[in-house]
Amino acid sequence: MKGSDETAEFDFERISILYANTNLGYAGMAAAIALLTLVIARFASQAIAIYWLLAMLICYIPRIILSINFARALRDGRLQQANITPWERHFFVCSIVPFCCFAAAVFSPYGDNSITALLFYAVIAMALTAGGIITYSTSLPTLLLFTNFTMLPLIAISLLQGDSLLTALAGTLAVAYLLLMRLIPRLNKVFLENIALKIENRIQSLSDPLTDLANRRRLNLFMERLIPAAERSGEPFTLVMADIDFFKQYNDQHGHLAGDRQLADVAKILAACSREQDLVVRFGGDEFLLVLPATTIDSAKALTDRIRQAVQQGTAVTISAGLAMHEAGLGFEALLNQADTRLYAAKATGRNSFKAG
Repeated sequence: MKGSDETAEFDFERISILYANTNLGYAGMAAAIALLTLVIARFASQAIAIYWLLAMLICYIPRIILSINFARALRDGRLQQANITPWERHFFVCSIVPFCCFAAAVFSPYGDNSITALLFYAVIAMALTAGGIITYSTSLPTLLLFTNFTMLPLIAISLLQGDSLLTALAGTLAVAYLLLMRLIPRLNKVFLENIALKIENRIQSLSDPLTDLANRRRLNLFMERLIPAAERSGEPFTLVMADIDFFKQYNDQHGHLAGDRQLADVAKILAACSREQDLVVRFGGDEFLLVLPATTIDSAKALTDRIRQAVQQGTAVTISAGLAMHEAGLGFEALLNQADTRLYAAKATGRNSFKAG
């Protein structure tokens, strides 16, 4: 489960960077398209330049719409670690036609101006390739697609011209292309390792070292996203505040190392019983908090009872819990106080139980 979570978080970070970089890259691509339009208009014909420019604008519409939808889904909280992977595939597919259309400019009928036009194209292509290595750095398939469409048509048409200068240009570009094909996977690996290191550092700062559960800092970040999303969607979520019964007495009798083992065992049960979208927090000492998105109080009661029984059967301790379901306008602190009050009510009735109202 942990490995799956880390992979999902890694993909979320990687694909989010891809879209963020692309939003910045649109400015560079627009400048390249504008310059190449002028080159085609001057050395081929204005009609071809206009048709090519219109084709480029039309071809980029799906990818621009995709980028806008991605940004909206990310802002609205609809984009999660569990559903982000297809967005890389969508991005790749939406990039094929624009890249192909851009490469088509190299085959314009430049006539006697071929040498000058292709030299201009080569400068634009190499500038775009340099920027593309950064823009698409976290998606190797897209990066290779972009490099191939940018360089291979230029190399081919330069060779076909039969001019010695263009043949030399093609040879130089071919060497650069081969070097890039070796360097790009290595650069991609470096970028991905940096992302993994960033996530590892973030996990360490957001996790409890004993139980490997989320800590209070991660809880606050999670709630900052969950409450606005729940208010917009109207979906309920529920808090479960749980506490180990007579934990101080257990520590006094068996020692703190044994107590730590019980904390870790209870944490494993909480994590095993929870869903991927749930957040399990070591709230403090022997207290744990479960945040259950899109969960009614009845569903939370069934889960809490299952956890209570699993702890009783699988450890040397028992737990008590208090539940509280979010309602419109109810802040996190007030909701937390409700769950805490019901936890103490459960303890007052004999422990190894829970209260939901």
